Amino acid sequence: MPRSSASLIALASWAALSATAQASVVINQPGDVTIIGAQPVSPAFDGWSVSGDVAAPSDNTLLLTTAFDASDDTGGSALVGSGAIAAQQPRGVEELAGLPIGALDTTVDGVLQQALEGSVISRTVWARAGDTLSFRWQLLSNEDPIAGLPDLAFATIGGRLFELGTPRIADLQGYGGFQRGSGWFTFSHTFSDDAGPLALNNIELALGVVDRGDTSTTTGLAIQSVTMTPVPEPATWALGLTGLLGCGALGWLRRRVSLR
Repeated sequence: MPRSSASLIALASWAALSATAQASVVINQPGDVTIIGAQPVSPAFDGWSVSGDVAAPSDNTLLLTTAFDASDDTGGSALVGSGAIAAQQPRGVEELAGLPIGALDTTVDGVLQQALEGSVISRTVWARAGDTLSFRWQLLSNEDPIAGLPDLAFATIGGRLFELGTPRIADLQGYGGFQRGSGWFTFSHTFSDDAGPLALNNIELALGVVDRGDTSTTTGLAIQSVTMTPVPEPATWALGLTGLLGCGALGWLRRRVSLR
């Protein structure tokens, strides 16, 4: 093979590898985990602060519930750990999620439905403009999807509330002690620098679920695959383009050699 062809092959291979080096990163990094209560936590969620009724039904899934004790659900219990914590108080559900007290309340038909108790997991993440956070989630509930109360599964990113769903979407067969489930959804959020570049350095991420209106019927939030996909560096794009150009030039040289 001509020396120029070999050089182009090496260049194309190196550029292609560089272009794919910035893959999605699972942000559940190994590390110390703060656990309030005695519940087991999946190794996939090491490094998260955990508050309330939280347990791991499998190695890659975390289940948060609003159950305070085993008497919450008639005919069966959805309690998975040491029990939910209260809302509407300092260091309660809202504050642990980076929200002011009362932020998870809602009004239905003119009637205030307060957030009363639930569970939260949180951790600090590093993000830049263009990075994308994603995770899989499912809402599980023993509330009636039509007549039940509006319990809430939610996420907060830097104190901004994202409502994932209420029991109205849980119209499929549930699991783990829950009568109904929503099926799996994917949440995705791409960071922007609207708040200024420094605001993206360290961001508090929280995921949680709360009872609203009563505490006698349990709702849960199952979480999987929390990942951060970084925006490609300009240099990475340049290397990828170089690789494509190198492959094109290699094809041109091969055609020239075959015609001789």
